[in-house]
Amino acid sequence: MKTSLFAVVWSLLVIILPIHAATNQLNTVTPVASQKSNAKVDLNKADINTLAKAFKGIGVKRAEAIIKYCESNGSFKSVEDLSHVRGLGKQFVEKHLLQLQEVFTVS
Repeated sequence: MKTSLFAVVWSLLVIILPIHAATNQLNTVTPVASQKSNAKVDLNKADINTLAKAFKGIGVKRAEAIIKYCESNGSFKSVEDLSHVRGLGKQFVEKHLLQLQEVFTVS
């Protein structure tokens, strides 16, 4: 009888503890992710790696083009100015303007 009771209690502990640990782990990860998404990238100050990682449609080549445009033509006045960058174009910027404005800022 004692062995059966011990087996039942042990089985419950083995099942419940990992579930409890997984729940606690999820709660600690969520606030970090929400803090990261609030920071905007400044188009006039960012480097190639920062630009390439900030937005899904902008890789290293487009990030290089953004920096080259900024060096040649001066600082961006608005996020919409990205439409003048060779390699991005008006269609890309118009299609993703709201998302770009959420990710980027100009100073």
